[in-house]
Amino acid sequence: MIDLHTHVLPGIDDGAVDLATSIGLCRLLREQGVDTVMATPHWRSPRFDVIEPGISAAWTALTSAVAREVPGLTLLLGAEHHCSGLEDEQAFVASLRPLGDSRLVLIELPDDHLPARTWASLFAAIRAGKRPLIAHPERSKGLRSQREQLGAYVEAGGLLQLTLGSLIGAQGWSMRWHSRGLLKRYPTACLIASDSHNLVARAPLWNRLPAVWQSLVPATLVAAEDWGR
Repeated sequence: MIDLHTHVLPGIDDGAVDLATSIGLCRLLREQGVDTVMATPHWRSPRFDVIEPGISAAWTALTSAVAREVPGLTLLLGAEHHCSGLEDEQAFVASLRPLGDSRLVLIELPDDHLPARTWASLFAAIRAGKRPLIAHPERSKGLRSQREQLGAYVEAGGLLQLTLGSLIGAQGWSMRWHSRGLLKRYPTACLIASDSHNLVARAPLWNRLPAVWQSLVPATLVAAEDWGR
């Protein structure tokens, strides 16, 4: 299976702090049944100063180490793109970094509000041939009053990435309730990823995936790109 949302790149953001932690996280993901890992460093986030040369250097170091130390694991590179609502839609679409070589783009929304241009930006991405995948929508307080808009987004082909830790209650009962509510309302648009950052507080937890939700984990990047269709 493929894990579409991880922070395995070393020393880039709030994910793996160094290469040793990255390798340990990749090894744990492989042990838990994942054979393809998408590295999704934060991109254009106001919280992290992530730049292209830093991503490139971390990617080179990690892929080389994984090839030696974690046999059977494939790494792909993407990004978790922050939607600030401060730029026009065309600029937002032009700056998107896809997941691997797919049309999928992982979009992060602020937890405490919904930026003014969120829907315009997401629909612009869809019109441009992308498939936006909202990262951990259960965390977005701004989405909770936007059911009509969220329904239209899903109908247009938008996807929702629910975090495994939220679904099983590892991140608290509120996240459990909100993530399961989204799954109930939009079952064909939801898929599961780990959003794993480290080996302790934000570990992968694929070994705790209930059998009933195994069908919500894409087997390949191609399957994820065509999700729900």
